[in-house]
Amino acid sequence: MSTRQKLGLGDGYEALEVTPELIEQLYGELPERKSIAVQPSKDGGGPKDAIDLLTAVHNPGRGGIFGSADGPTHSFEMRYINGLVGFQWVMATTEAQKQMQRQLETFYPDAHIDVSEHDRPALLPLEEGRYVAGAYLRLRKRSDGKHLYPIKHMDIEGFENDPYGSITAEMIGERESDTETDLSVQTIFEPAPSDWWKGGLLSSSIDDIADELKSPRKDESFLHALKYELFPEKYELVGQEREASNKDKQASNIVREQRGEKGFRLNLRIIGVSDDPDTAVRRVAETAQQFDGYYESKTEQGFEVVPLYDKPLLTELERAYGRTRADRKMIMGVRGAAGLIHIPNDDINTQDVDWSLTSHAGDVPANAPRFSEYHDPETVPWEKELRSVGLENADHWEYDIPATWTDPEEYDGWNPGTDRQEGSDDRELDRDQEREQEVSA
Repeated sequence: MSTRQKLGLGDGYEALEVTPELIEQLYGELPERKSIAVQPSKDGGGPKDAIDLLTAVHNPGRGGIFGSADGPTHSFEMRYINGLVGFQWVMATTEAQKQMQRQLETFYPDAHIDVSEHDRPALLPLEEGRYVAGAYLRLRKRSDGKHLYPIKHMDIEGFENDPYGSITAEMIGERESDTETDLSVQTIFEPAPSDWWKGGLLSSSIDDIADELKSPRKDESFLHALKYELFPEKYELVGQEREASNKDKQASNIVREQRGEKGFRLNLRIIGVSDDPDTAVRRVAETAQQFDGYYESKTEQGFEVVPLYDKPLLTELERAYGRTRADRKMIMGVRGAAGLIHIPNDDINTQDVDWSLTSHAGDVPANAPRFSEYHDPETVPWEKELRSVGLENADHWEYDIPATWTDPEEYDGWNPGTDRQEGSDDRELDRDQEREQEVSA
């Protein structure tokens, strides 16, 4: 099978059987971190809020002449397990985890946010006898600075629908299928230096690419190229300038708009674990295909799917479970990254998402009294003469509250039940008299 794929005779996919050795190997890669699970609300979220969220947690590594040191590597994961699509973050450090938790509560206040009690969060559960398949995505233009072309995002015309809708639909697959399959779409993201858009020593900057798009050159013909090879002193292989089309101008503007944005280095992986090897491969391939929704026609930028088999598959599985990043020259501004990393809302119209049914925040005001303190006899005794309203300097005391209860001994023989009945009858007579007076008037 692997030989056929290497010769280009297969589709590039292969499923590995899950053995005890593979389970031990992959689980051994799990980092000692806590995961943050998010149950999204149908009424909030989406890529727009993710722009602010990712900007808030952008803490890059150090910059330098030859690039920058590796920054903290985080992971955002959409997972389909046990019939539900869920979302989780695995941050690089404890400090980053606490910061992400705070920012999630700020930008997704109606979502339910839960931090795992256990270290080493699994990506997908592995069981002996099942099969695992995988693929990763890369940008179509990734050399000579061409990776700085943006994918489609919400600020570009044509991004009306959240691509998560089609992606989660394929993750779920056929509900009536007898074969159980778990899937994960993992996005590894690492904050890039603030000047990422300037390119590097051997790569173009965003301004260079935008200028090239605005002043395009016509490609040389085959005949001219042949003449150049035969008579290099007589001919030059430089191409001819041509007038920029509307598409060229629009692409130039789209590229240049990234100038000054915060950026992220990314990896995208699709992993599937199934009872059947062919099903594992098919479900991974179908899910990966849905990333065509990010294709930007003006810049002709999109994703290529790289199927995995044999040793490359095993290597990528180790990276996926270890939450590590491979350098694939995939770097994006925060708006493009937000399209890939966000908590969705009901715009995706996927029923099997693990939605939050109640609001996680705002139920109790922050300045509400902590009633447990009132029940502490050392803080507020229950004897009448010692309650807050009867203490000295009560007007200046933290727990100054009015009395709401009267001791029955102070009723002086008054029967509350009888008085309540008599008072009720008197009130009925008063209301009858008022009605008669109104009628007479």
